[in-house]
Amino acid sequence: MYPTFSVVINTLNRASELQKTLESFKWLKYPGEFEIIVVNGPSSDHTEDIIASWLPLIRVGKCEVANLSVSRNIGICMAQGDIVAFIDDDAIPEPEWLTQLSEVYKDPIVGGAGGLVYNHTGYEFQSKYCVVDRFGNADTSQIQPTPHLSFPKSYRFPHLLGCNASFRRAALLEINGFDEEFEYFLDETDVCLRIVDEGYLIAQLPCAYVHHKYAPSNIRGHNKVVRYRYPIIKNKIYFMLKHAREFYPLDRIMQEQQNFIQTQRNEVSWATSQKLISDVDVRSFHKDIERAIEVGIKRGIEGVADGSMIDNKKLQKYAGHFFAFNTLKNDTYRVIVLISRDFPPNHGGGIATFNKDLSEALAAEGNIVHVITQSKDINSVDFENGVWVHRRVIHKLDRSPVAIKRKIPQQIWNWSATALEETKRIATHRTINVVEAPIWDCEGAAFLLNGQWPLVTSLQTTLQFWLESHPELKADVGWMDTFGSPMLELEQSLMVQSNAIRSISSAIRHEIELAYGFRFDDKKICIAPLGMINQELEIKELIPAETVTVLFVGRLEYRKGIDILLAAIPQVLEINPNVRFRIIGDDTLLKPGENKTYKDEYLSSSMGRRWNKEVKFEGRIDNDVLRIAYKTCDLFVAPSRFESFGLVFLEAMREGKPVIGCLAGGMPEVVSKDVNGLLIEPGSVDALVTAILRLVTSEELRLSMGAAGRELFLEKFTSEIMAKVSGQVYDLAKENFNVAWA
Repeated sequence: MYPTFSVVINTLNRASELQKTLESFKWLKYPGEFEIIVVNGPSSDHTEDIIASWLPLIRVGKCEVANLSVSRNIGICMAQGDIVAFIDDDAIPEPEWLTQLSEVYKDPIVGGAGGLVYNHTGYEFQSKYCVVDRFGNADTSQIQPTPHLSFPKSYRFPHLLGCNASFRRAALLEINGFDEEFEYFLDETDVCLRIVDEGYLIAQLPCAYVHHKYAPSNIRGHNKVVRYRYPIIKNKIYFMLKHAREFYPLDRIMQEQQNFIQTQRNEVSWATSQKLISDVDVRSFHKDIERAIEVGIKRGIEGVADGSMIDNKKLQKYAGHFFAFNTLKNDTYRVIVLISRDFPPNHGGGIATFNKDLSEALAAEGNIVHVITQSKDINSVDFENGVWVHRRVIHKLDRSPVAIKRKIPQQIWNWSATALEETKRIATHRTINVVEAPIWDCEGAAFLLNGQWPLVTSLQTTLQFWLESHPELKADVGWMDTFGSPMLELEQSLMVQSNAIRSISSAIRHEIELAYGFRFDDKKICIAPLGMINQELEIKELIPAETVTVLFVGRLEYRKGIDILLAAIPQVLEINPNVRFRIIGDDTLLKPGENKTYKDEYLSSSMGRRWNKEVKFEGRIDNDVLRIAYKTCDLFVAPSRFESFGLVFLEAMREGKPVIGCLAGGMPEVVSKDVNGLLIEPGSVDALVTAILRLVTSEELRLSMGAAGRELFLEKFTSEIMAKVSGQVYDLAKENFNVAWA
């Protein structure tokens, strides 16, 4: 039997952070019941709007003062669960949080429990195990839990961080809740001490993880430096006088007080020298010291003030009924790790977009999804739209003997092995069911050699196809010996030995089998078309333009047919000068064997100079601008010589735009000829000119094909459909993994 939990969030002016915290609860995998209680302080931002959007799924309380202990007491009075769990409004719990907390409460002597807290990076710990003494001095050097210090009148006692602290509700009521003198700082420390003094045990867990993102507050600024120190000084003095007088004479306490104030002065001096706080903050600090000392001593000597704890009146005022929170129910959920060196927002491209949409769709089904991607600065973990995104700095790792024998290039190994290293770290938290990685750059290589989890390899454009556009490298014997040939062999190993293969089109399977000279095992491969999130884009009403806008999105390279488009543009404009072309994508790539780009060649030509106002090269742009470009164009064109699928067509179809593609690769599986677009022979300038003009001159045809494309997208290519088909892929991986290890 699992205890019921009341999860209490005390919030003040953190609307955006609160939304993320509330969202994260949908992925909690607690087999019992829990309720969510939000106690809103005197917020002046849009917190009320966020809370309203979650009704009636949560319970809501109101605290009229900016006092955390008052707010927490309201939450305790409202709580109807067996256990009250406090989490900050800028924190994210991992899925097993409540389950792991609940285990220790099977022992009735446990009065409080908390787990480990990651700092803002999500990769390093804010602290692990903390012990506090009767002066309120914290010792964070502990490397293991300290249950032996949980006994009445212990001078040093176990501490729980307030952003990940739970207590038996009966124990909280036994000590009358929080002391409201502690408006901030030492509030949960005081509770832990009094829980211990009542004979309960404080359990510090090596799990039950929470990620604390350190949002700014009325106490600290955006740089995480404390600006307002009055409550810190006042509460420290109050705490010492309240709890240390049984152990030390008053003069010793006063000496401790002076030491603490000097520490605060030193911190302010340092922050001032680093320009981390303003002159106003400094003046306030010097002004507040004397007041803090005076009030702290007065309150400490007087003792707990009347009305500053929970009593029957408060219980009756805030009492309510338990209301269970509904999570994303999925009794057969998977823990899925997606490897994607490129991932938004810092990286674009087809693989990055595919993994973002796939990961979010899988998470929306209730799965626990981790994406491991590259970081250029620090290691971090963030919870984004239901997905745990691990950004790892690539570092050099020694190749295994097998990797050396197979001549796996060091730079390829470094990323794959870094991703494997992070996956092993995730596996210390939970059981991983499947790992998926793209064939490009053989990102799953280290996983294949490791063999610890079922591996899915997703088929996109391979090195073999890429080399067709780079004959100079294919002819480079040294490059092929050190990189090309080992990578081609490694690609084939991944395609043959992985536990399952995601083929994003029938065409890519067929083309790979022809190019590599083997056949995929039918028991391992699944045709799983790509999909995209069906998210409506709202923009201001467009003013009808006198011109027709043609959009191209992709790298400006031979395989994408950019040479064909740039040759067709002048012919189109000669016939219809009211057409405008937007060319979006990396335009810095050199032409094969030449020292110039397609863009430079076009702009320097006579036609390029003549039609320079009608053709706009925009380079790489961010995703939001790109989405608007699709929405505001009249038709989309991508005359690629080969596409393993053609994700760009889905981006246009999602916005209801007609498309022009080629009869090559996976494009005919996305574009239904003469239904939602036109298909031409690859490499034909004349055919492209004819297709563009056909759509440019007929608004009726553009609208009908655009509408048909939108319907086709909803029918076959949404991310929800992609996620469901992915389940079949992962089932194959599990079956073949079990067979391989039988």
